[in-house]
Amino acid sequence: MMLAEHGFPAKLVRGASADAIGRHAEKLAAHAADADPATLLGLVGRIDIMPGQIELRLDPSALQELLGNDPEHLDTTPHDRSFPFQLRKRGIETKIILNDAQSGKDNTLIRNIEKAHTWFQRIKAGETVSEITTSEGTSKRHVQQLVGLALLAPDIVRDVLDGTQPIGFTSEWCLRHDLPSDWSAQRQRLATL
Repeated sequence: MMLAEHGFPAKLVRGASADAIGRHAEKLAAHAADADPATLLGLVGRIDIMPGQIELRLDPSALQELLGNDPEHLDTTPHDRSFPFQLRKRGIETKIILNDAQSGKDNTLIRNIEKAHTWFQRIKAGETVSEITTSEGTSKRHVQQLVGLALLAPDIVRDVLDGTQPIGFTSEWCLRHDLPSDWSAQRQRLATL
């Protein structure tokens, strides 16, 4: 999480100029990019988790130390932000998914969809799965697990290419689960990830 992206620098110093706020934002961005998680956690004063919402309160004195501000100009009011989230349960595993989190491009999933289309075309042309596994140097099971990706709805493929697919929709997930061939059913299944 980039602190500067969530409006924190503007609140740090009373009466700060736009240039000072810009310098604070740059310093926070550089710190967030280079810092290890333990150092970033040192900036946190308190975290409250409520149903569907995480409340983050930054420690003003830790921010002052990081930014090198004069203590008498520091705005000591709490620097709070709220982040909505959802809990996703799969088996015994529960994940917290931030609502504004993006999954990003999954190049492995993109390559596997491409392979699935190629293999599907080869099967349609009369080649057997055994012939494909021999020429590709892979297992029959692997081909059978991935070839179903050739039947994905076009909007799902578009989302994967754009990096906006559900966070849980990965190549690993595809190897463990079968997707229905019906596009509406696919959309419903992926909406639960």
